[in-house]
Amino acid sequence: MEARIIDMHVHIYPTTLARRAMAVAGREHDEFEKLPVKENLWKRMEEENVMLSVAQHVTSKPATQTDVNRFASEIVRNNVISFGGLHPDCEHVLEEIEKLKDMRMAGIKFHPPFQKVDISDEKYIPMWKHINHLGFPVLIHCGRARVTGGFDLFPSGVAKFIKYLPDVPVVLAHMGGRSGNPMEEKILFDFPENVYVDTAMSAERQDPADFERLASAMGPERVVFGSDFPYGTQKASIAFIKNSRFSEHEKAMMLGGNAAKILGDRIPGTVSLLQSKR
Repeated sequence: MEARIIDMHVHIYPTTLARRAMAVAGREHDEFEKLPVKENLWKRMEEENVMLSVAQHVTSKPATQTDVNRFASEIVRNNVISFGGLHPDCEHVLEEIEKLKDMRMAGIKFHPPFQKVDISDEKYIPMWKHINHLGFPVLIHCGRARVTGGFDLFPSGVAKFIKYLPDVPVVLAHMGGRSGNPMEEKILFDFPENVYVDTAMSAERQDPADFERLASAMGPERVVFGSDFPYGTQKASIAFIKNSRFSEHEKAMMLGGNAAKILGDRIPGTVSLLQSKR
């Protein structure tokens, strides 16, 4: 039976902002069909038989938080759900987390380099505790980004706050940062079982043998498929996993089974999905 595919890491924007969002990759002049707007994502999903995509929304500064999450809510449909954006320095951050709960966001996304925050700072402990209390899955950009500022996050930084998120899934994007530093990798592999990594940009930037090494050490049951659309493609990212040396069962876990476990009843039609996996 064909694996059910869930892409845990995509980006879409209002049409008026789509070209600006591509500027970070030097692709602001792409033809419209390649821009990160919802219609283009839907088309790619249909072409690659992706059952569900999870849009990851970034609040780069507190002033944009309301608009970002309004859009995040508006684009939800039967095959696209959203992780809301939360800026750690926004006013009344605990109330903002509760707003995301009221908006039925499927989780919360953080991008420290874009948000220009040291997310491992102790001042954010109440935020982490409240996220854990409300049961939000979390996805965090890890590794370097195409922005300056010194806010890159690696497992050693995550280790400073992960203990405050014991009851929720935490996805560390980009295979946990792919630093290649043995110390960072040891910290990553020693994280508790609720910590996952995603494959965003692995197809484009990671050697297949290195991916297999990291995924084996982490455990295939803790690796989730993410394409990072539009910066990566669903086609290449799916093929990257399917062409790996893992068993068909392990590939199915990475392509969708692990994400289904993370998302639980946040997936539209969850009951039928989970029953079909038993």
